[in-house]
Amino acid sequence: MFGLGTGLAPSVKGSASVAVSQTVDKVYAFVVSDFFSNYQKWAPQVVELEPKGPTPVRPGIRARQVTLDRGMRSESTFEVSAVEPPKRLVIEGLSESFRSTYHFEEVSAEETEVTFEFEMRELDLSMRPFAKLIGMALQEGAEQTIENLKTLLEKSPACARRARAS
Repeated sequence: MFGLGTGLAPSVKGSASVAVSQTVDKVYAFVVSDFFSNYQKWAPQVVELEPKGPTPVRPGIRARQVTLDRGMRSESTFEVSAVEPPKRLVIEGLSESFRSTYHFEEVSAEETEVTFEFEMRELDLSMRPFAKLIGMALQEGAEQTIENLKTLLEKSPACARRARAS
């Protein structure tokens, strides 16, 4: 009646896309197949990353990460919930309510569109008044993530070596 609903806050999201001059298979391999080796390269705020089980990335594998962002240190655990080669990777937060999704779409034989989405699925009551600011920060983070990926995929010597080896 008063628009208060169930008390659940709507999710807050950020997303960004970029075209990368690499094949979809090479982009997918860098992001998904080598996730535990490369994640901290495009997400430098992650200062520790520990898989909780044997790799490679597959549904059900869990990991612990420690981030240091703007002087704030936090720890969280997550689980890979979907792996769809060479199209998509979905990660769900276990200790925090978030979802990260990486989409890969072949634009041409040598170009891939990469989309990154980050969603905070539930905000603490104390954070709800700041939903708009949080959304802006998530959008900025998504844009930075996608730019970091583009730079790594197109200019990194390690990626270039992997591309030549494929």
